[in-house]
Amino acid sequence: MEDKAHEFLKEWIISFIKNRDLIHKRVESIKEEDQGFDICIKFKDKEQFFVVEPVIEDIKKTLSRFDTQRHFGLVVLNTSNNFNTLLSNWKDFVNIKNLCIYFINPFSNLDKKWIIYPHTHNNICEDGALEKGLRAMYAMVEPLPETKIKDKFK
Repeated sequence: MEDKAHEFLKEWIISFIKNRDLIHKRVESIKEEDQGFDICIKFKDKEQFFVVEPVIEDIKKTLSRFDTQRHFGLVVLNTSNNFNTLLSNWKDFVNIKNLCIYFINPFSNLDKKWIIYPHTHNNICEDGALEKGLRAMYAMVEPLPETKIKDKFK
């Protein structure tokens, strides 16, 4: 199950990045399984390394893959577990300056994704409004119940 969801999200994010780049033409290359990451996208001005983790199992292990020098993308399903992991580990996510997190539910009848840059978001958001704002973004995409993941990615 996890492998099928992983492969699906990998293909989904590659397609999303390619489509988003149609106008700007900044992508120079896309490599899978590069330098220990699921995807490496070389743009004209940077490289971005992606970790695809449908359901975050071990947050410490996931966070240890990122440093403060390079650009990263974390691709996860829009589940309550992943959202709660974001909330409860917010301070750790904020410390990774160039991290972008993609919350995806390809089966949603609403939007299919929401995207957040924790470091940037933390700089512009008031502390008291943080959770409310994150919950509003999370609600823009239907949460995928974890009990349904196996059925969805057959």
